[in-house]
Amino acid sequence: MLCYKKIKSKIQFLIFVFIVIFYLYKTFSQSVKSTIVLYRIIGNDLPPRHSSNQTLTNLLFTLQNEPLFTDVTKIWILNRIVDNQTEQNLIQLLRRYNQTYIRIPFNLNEYRRIPYFFPSINYFQSIDISRLSYLIKLQLIDTLYHLKNLYVMNNNGARNFALKHGKEKTQANWLAIFDGNCFLSHEGFNQIVKTIRLNGSRIQYIIVPMKRLIDNNQIFTNQKNNWPRATQEPQIIFRRDSTIKFLETKRYGQRTKQELLHHLGLKNYNWQSSLWNPKERTPIFTSFQRTSFIFRLYSGNNPKTEKSVYTRSCHRYHGILFFLDNLDFNLTQRRLLTHDFKRQIRGCQLWSNKQIREIIQMAQHNI
Repeated sequence: MLCYKKIKSKIQFLIFVFIVIFYLYKTFSQSVKSTIVLYRIIGNDLPPRHSSNQTLTNLLFTLQNEPLFTDVTKIWILNRIVDNQTEQNLIQLLRRYNQTYIRIPFNLNEYRRIPYFFPSINYFQSIDISRLSYLIKLQLIDTLYHLKNLYVMNNNGARNFALKHGKEKTQANWLAIFDGNCFLSHEGFNQIVKTIRLNGSRIQYIIVPMKRLIDNNQIFTNQKNNWPRATQEPQIIFRRDSTIKFLETKRYGQRTKQELLHHLGLKNYNWQSSLWNPKERTPIFTSFQRTSFIFRLYSGNNPKTEKSVYTRSCHRYHGILFFLDNLDFNLTQRRLLTHDFKRQIRGCQLWSNKQIREIIQMAQHNI
């Protein structure tokens, strides 16, 4: 009986020691580990910049292949998806994989009230259209859609929505505000965690450069040393107590993320003049660190096109303009833009100088 009591006492002591060690381990691990909420913002596909099913294809690829990261919550933001069936397809896919998502709904009645935009009464008349490059001519027409673009594309509005949600609705120390077609690998995640552990107490922003893919399977077929260096537009991770937000007067196609990168003090993101661009903030050179990398999944466009910054810019403007013009046509049976979208688009030139003036005049009559 005495022997049994001694054994029981030793077992109880060992259990106590185990509990103490486990508690100390948990306390230590929590002190060095930071919780991250990974937000990804899903918007409308904009052919010819994207394929018509880019988002659904890349979302499925991500849900099937992206790792589950320790101490990370993934939240998807459905950002004003115009087509109801497309939105339902996305929701069904997210539910199938037990993903958390939040809708920022598209409201047709709200959009219906948004007019074309004119910076000033004589703004367009004061510009010599014949002296502009093709890309600047696209920017000129894009200016007409400034307010419509801000509402439908809602780039920085959705990013700030995610930031606000993370600070008010979660206890996360770090908020990753990423674009919807971004894919994070184990290696990329581990580098982010290492940066947080080493420097998280002295930096408020983590800048994650992007690798642009022309085939999603490159993630698996390329060896680590064969991956191209990440040089594309970075994604941003915000520490919980950060104060800087995205500038919501910036519309899609007009440096929505680059403006913030420039404001943080990153080189190579200085302001480039363009037709009617809202005033940008000056650099403040705050505490940030550039680290790791993230993949930008394939847009579904021609691989050769994907490698050209100029062509991507042209197709981005094409996609925005045709998307908004078709939306207006569905509402009013009238459209500003005269172009056979089915015809192969090459370069930036879509309209003659005369046609551009006619587009501006038509917009003035439909304010």
